[in-house]
Amino acid sequence: MPPDTPHPHDCPATGELDRLIVGRLGEARAKAVTAHLDRCPECQLRMESLAAGGDPLLTTTVRQCVADRPPPDSAFWPALSAAAAEVSATALMPPPSAATPRSGNRTGEYKLSFLRPTTTRGRIGMLGTFDVIAEIGRGGMGVVLRAHDPCLEREVAVKVLDPQLADNEVARQRFCREARAAAKLTHENLVAVHTVDEDAESGLPYFVMQLVTGESLEQRIRRAGKMSAAEVARLGQQAAAGLAAAHKEGLIHRDIKPGNILLEAGTDRVKLTDFGLARAAEDVKLTRTGFVAGTPLYMAPEQARGDTVDARSDLFSLGSVLYEAATGVAPFDGKTPLVVLNRVTDDTQPPLRAVTPDVPHWLSDVVDRLLEKRPADRFQTAQEVADIFTTELSRLQAGQPSEQSGVCGGSVYARRRHICMKSVGRVVLPWVGGAVAGVLAAALLVPPRTVEVAVPTPTPPATAAEPDPGPEPKHTIAGKAGPVWSVSYTPDGSAIVVGSENGMVRFIDTAKWTFNRNFSRGSGTVWAVDAAGDGKSVAVVTDDAMVRVYDLATGEFRVFPHPTSARTAAFNADGSKLATGDRNSTLRVWDTQTQVPIELVGHTGTIHGVAFSPDGGKLVSSGSDGAVKLWTLAKYRVGGPNAELPVKLDLHEGPVYAVAYSPDASVPRVASGGWDQTVRVWNATSGGQEQVLRHAGDVWSLNFSRDGKLLASASQDGTVKVWDVATGAERQSFRAGGRPLHSVRFAPDGRTLAAAGRDGTVRVWEVK
Repeated sequence: MPPDTPHPHDCPATGELDRLIVGRLGEARAKAVTAHLDRCPECQLRMESLAAGGDPLLTTTVRQCVADRPPPDSAFWPALSAAAAEVSATALMPPPSAATPRSGNRTGEYKLSFLRPTTTRGRIGMLGTFDVIAEIGRGGMGVVLRAHDPCLEREVAVKVLDPQLADNEVARQRFCREARAAAKLTHENLVAVHTVDEDAESGLPYFVMQLVTGESLEQRIRRAGKMSAAEVARLGQQAAAGLAAAHKEGLIHRDIKPGNILLEAGTDRVKLTDFGLARAAEDVKLTRTGFVAGTPLYMAPEQARGDTVDARSDLFSLGSVLYEAATGVAPFDGKTPLVVLNRVTDDTQPPLRAVTPDVPHWLSDVVDRLLEKRPADRFQTAQEVADIFTTELSRLQAGQPSEQSGVCGGSVYARRRHICMKSVGRVVLPWVGGAVAGVLAAALLVPPRTVEVAVPTPTPPATAAEPDPGPEPKHTIAGKAGPVWSVSYTPDGSAIVVGSENGMVRFIDTAKWTFNRNFSRGSGTVWAVDAAGDGKSVAVVTDDAMVRVYDLATGEFRVFPHPTSARTAAFNADGSKLATGDRNSTLRVWDTQTQVPIELVGHTGTIHGVAFSPDGGKLVSSGSDGAVKLWTLAKYRVGGPNAELPVKLDLHEGPVYAVAYSPDASVPRVASGGWDQTVRVWNATSGGQEQVLRHAGDVWSLNFSRDGKLLASASQDGTVKVWDVATGAERQSFRAGGRPLHSVRFAPDGRTLAAAGRDGTVRVWEVK
């Protein structure tokens, strides 16, 4: 045996290789197994077979890909991502007739040693002020405990972070994100969160939530099999209503599955739980390219591909859940998570009525539309789905025939065509390299396949024309710091300030079109940058509850603190004032010399955008509450109470991500754009809407030209559009190769504009 060949006794078990493929092997062990695989051809073959799920075609594809790996700059690699099919525990107590929840720990798992001792009979310990009665369940992130609240004299569920993850900052942030996400929501179809706290002795974060007596939908289906049409309609109506409430708050669940849908004992009321993967809508758009999170069986195609998700992704997952409730089987399955992900992106589910013939046509149509591959072909809001189920449930209960033949906007099947999709599954573990990376990458690279779907009409559909690529950028400056969330020109146009996901703040020299300097920054992503009009400073918003203002001459900075993570900042024209907004609806206008803020109260969600009027006397703001607000700053003072209500512009649907104030004081205008894919131009004096302009994706950034005659908008659809403000005509359109664009700014001279986004590249186009 060659000296560098591992001994067979050192080969990892098959179970470990399985966990490595789906990213569930502990980091230390994963590194050791990875090192072994790089030296062991036999284990590489085992890995190939496991990754392919026993499919000979996939096995061959894996081997070919390992033998001929794509080059480092291939688009293949950014398409790969981490599989995080995490199963979390829920706040669910079995009904009295069910088995008693265990109070001990399973073999090999952590003990409840973080609990303080108690002398109370029938209790196993204390956490904070809560008497812990028993353990309910465990998941990938922590343990859920049944406890007694002595203050309010009620039983509650307490979710505690796994002590083994206490020092893992990523896990800690995810756990706290779940708590914050769930705590924002109040709805009868959502599990209520009462308290979020940290144990003083152990330092473990925990949150206290409603204790639901009953069973999960997963348990119900396993116990009783498929549900009746009326039961499915009731389930769909209540689940969609809960989702609508979450989406209204700007939250996307991202892991809707039967295990996260609870059914109360006695009433069968639906309760959605476990927001462990939930992300605020403004953060979903900022998710790293290729990140996959969720449960493969119920995951939306765009989620499986690692693309941007939105509320419609939850609707696909709901469709998968309803399909399983109606048939007893999931719409997509496979031997491994990798095979499932591939089928989710490529395959069409078996027709609902082919599996369960007695399902009503309207229900089949609703589920089929929820399961459309393209988000644009699904229902667009959860409320729409809830309304349909409310109507149909009433008809079912009254014994009336359905009148919803057009419920899906025409036959689902009439909209389907021959589908040929290249599917790249996505598994990347950040520490994996060498042959193992090739195996893991190739494990999900499946050759294109064609799915034949019957079309009612014999006329073949017209082939869609390729979109006009538009003008080429005048300058392209590629970055290596990850996606760019914000750009800003210095007033003299000599530099473009660039804020990136990896926390770097860099400057592009517009004479040489190269990066020439950078500033140190706080921790986390840079969400926004803004250069002051006096040319002396730049504001930087990072994910650590701080806004920093840097002196461009010295590099020194001053801190403008926020209660929670800030998301946006903007100077007035002369740099004497700075407006900032955070995730906790806190909007502040600072005197940049004294650093004393005026706090403006009015938003009810994350503040995404702020902009000053030309004279600095007014401010426009927007947020996840869907509101655009106009503030006359003279009406407000330091210390408050600042009860004067702003002018509210409320014609948007969903979160509003961007606002801009026209520099042209002779015709006061503001612009707003967001989740509903529209740009709206308003008269800042009357509040009247003047223009409605449209993109094919969320609008994330807006900027007026210096003379106020043009408006630029950047969108998730990968385009920048330049509009004539007075007429609403589209003057120019620039494309970034389909890559979402997060920020756009006109150069001070108005001759060019700069835009940047997900691929980290700054593009500069000429404006005509």
